[in-house]
Amino acid sequence: MTMQTANKLPAWLSIDTDRAVVTLSRPSEVNGVKVDTLVLRAPLVREVRAADRAAGDDDELRELQLFASLAEAGLKDLEGLKVVDYRRLQAAYSNLVPHADYSKSLPAWLSVTAENAVVSLSRPSEVNGVQIDKLTLRSPTVREVRAADRTAGGDDEQRELVLFAELAGAAIADLEGLKVVDYNRLQAGYFRLEQDDGI
Repeated sequence: MTMQTANKLPAWLSIDTDRAVVTLSRPSEVNGVKVDTLVLRAPLVREVRAADRAAGDDDELRELQLFASLAEAGLKDLEGLKVVDYRRLQAAYSNLVPHADYSKSLPAWLSVTAENAVVSLSRPSEVNGVQIDKLTLRSPTVREVRAADRTAGGDDEQRELVLFAELAGAAIADLEGLKVVDYNRLQAGYFRLEQDDGI
């Protein structure tokens, strides 16, 4: 099943829930072997956070490190790509990890009440030792939001993870093990819970 719905994919790109396959414009050397394609795995939240920590404030290095990890390639291999092929990797990543939908219309993977948001995951994930295909976030209280703020010590990403873990009754490590596309869905569900739009 493809995750791409509205836009037709270019001929050089194929995507499913677990990976994107990018056909390069010309063969390139990766891990000492000439290749015609690169495969980007769908990233986990913990992989994105690790790249963030390793690169500090250098957004280009962060992206390179993340792509190298997801493609199981070296940084030098990616730096050796032609710019057109690196742009293809960027486009593949953008299609593999679409941004959360914050529009007024409710996506099919989300249901929201005044009490909770139920997010259908793109693929089953393990939470609390059980494989699940849906994750429920309770509507937060001010106390829970403030507790997450105190626990995170000024780290906005950590604050969000702490809060989502509390609201979902899950371990932070389990949320870090979600595919980024599913974490983005949780963010969209939380956004809907905290808005007063006539639910």
